[in-house]
Amino acid sequence: MRARVIVLSGWLWLSSLVPAQEAPASVHALAASATLSGYVSSGYHFGPDGGSDPFALAPTHRDAFSLDVVGLSLQRPLDEWLFDAGFRIDLWLGPDASLLNSGTTTDNTVELRQAHFDLRMPIADPRDAGGAYSLDLRLGVFDSPLGYESLDRNDNPHYTHSWGFTIEPTLHTGLLAMYPGVDALENGESDYLFSLGVANSIDPRINGAPENGDRKSLLAGLTWLLPERFGPLRGTAFSAGYVNGKARTGAETVQNLYLALGLPLPSDRWSLGLVYDTRMPDGAGEDDSVLGVYLGHRLNDKLSLNLRGEIFRDGDKLFASEGGAEQTDGHSLTATLDYRLWDNVISRLEYRWDHTDQPVNGRDNTQAFHVNLIYEF
Repeated sequence: MRARVIVLSGWLWLSSLVPAQEAPASVHALAASATLSGYVSSGYHFGPDGGSDPFALAPTHRDAFSLDVVGLSLQRPLDEWLFDAGFRIDLWLGPDASLLNSGTTTDNTVELRQAHFDLRMPIADPRDAGGAYSLDLRLGVFDSPLGYESLDRNDNPHYTHSWGFTIEPTLHTGLLAMYPGVDALENGESDYLFSLGVANSIDPRINGAPENGDRKSLLAGLTWLLPERFGPLRGTAFSAGYVNGKARTGAETVQNLYLALGLPLPSDRWSLGLVYDTRMPDGAGEDDSVLGVYLGHRLNDKLSLNLRGEIFRDGDKLFASEGGAEQTDGHSLTATLDYRLWDNVISRLEYRWDHTDQPVNGRDNTQAFHVNLIYEF
């Protein structure tokens, strides 16, 4: 969920065009509170079958080194409970930038990843209510409220993305309302977060709208941590998301439903997640669906093993470049060793196998190894 050099450069360029004057104190306070962060992702890919993999954001280099992306983020998160404001601007630089599909061309090496500001409106005084409850509004380009994985690989347990991620919307241009505050779950001030919004479309293109400009997309999401009264299920994380809208092109309405469970285990060295995704275009028999299982085990302070298994049903071209006769079901397995040898560095060795019941683009068994290094700053 990184981009600032351009913003900072733009500020310096703009400041040279206006008369010198004393900056308001609030400007200095904002500059001090905004933070710059990011990451650099690179890898080496082994793929005996040649060609690129069909899942979302797939590496396009086989038996070669790759620079994937440089992610930059400038942000000032919401901090105060009373009428606070914040912002976030993320950029992607490098070959993966065009895979966002947020721009108007397909070969850009610099793209906006996110650009939005947040506005906080308090609902109750925390001194009386026992917690900071607010309605937070997010306006601009932001991540979809549904999904188990992030666009940014450094936020995921695996280097490659899942089939569930492949059929999900990723970015929206619109307005999202969140209650009881965007950071309430993270700060332990609430055991749930509800979001409801409206966007131009389900398409990641910034400002992209369907041909019928009056047709907006509905966004909804819920995350709930089960409290103590649920006994052995306490601590279970339940997430649900729903998106209903249209892409920039085409007349059909598409619905996306997302359900996930993060189950508590006896040892904190283990993690288990169950995920269900479905994409439902207009028309009978056109639904795509994916059932996924995520299992993680922390072997020691530096080494972790993450497994992902998926079963998918292809109803409406799950694979981006498949023909109608190639629509087929299948399953996938991903195993990733994550070794934290250096500070701020994610180092991974990943094996992935995708099997389809019928050949797609000439293949029904795709195997690949990926070595991935990500430096975070």
